[in-house]
Amino acid sequence: MAITEPAASARPLHEYASLVTVFSAALGGFVVLGRKRLPERIGFGDLARVGLASYKIGRLVAKDEVTTWVRAPVTRDEEAQEPEREGMARALGELVTCPYCIGLWVSAGLTGALVLRPRETRLVTTVFGAQAIADFLNAAFVRVRRD
Repeated sequence: MAITEPAASARPLHEYASLVTVFSAALGGFVVLGRKRLPERIGFGDLARVGLASYKIGRLVAKDEVTTWVRAPVTRDEEAQEPEREGMARALGELVTCPYCIGLWVSAGLTGALVLRPRETRLVTTVFGAQAIADFLNAAFVRVRRD
């Protein structure tokens, strides 16, 4: 006999589809409406900055104590790490507690910002990218000291 999950734990597929639709519409809309401003290519330096900044901002939103307030409305525990049990609150809770998931949204936003306001975006991505590198260096330092 198969064990079935309670209805409250069923995956919110319609809500996931809504989030994917919002993301796709925003990204597609930006590409269509901003096509005249799109660069021929994105340089490696910008790619690296956006990648590192997306990593850092994704971790910051999904895991850091100072951003508990962002996650709290769609989570059910004091640390704001356990998404709500059902519906859109669950889907959003899963999005904002997953650094990989929210990182894609951050990356898209930063890439769009890079097209619209390259100087300002490079400054912001440099700040968060530098902090991401510092995180890796700090983790390496701790590991070296342990061994």
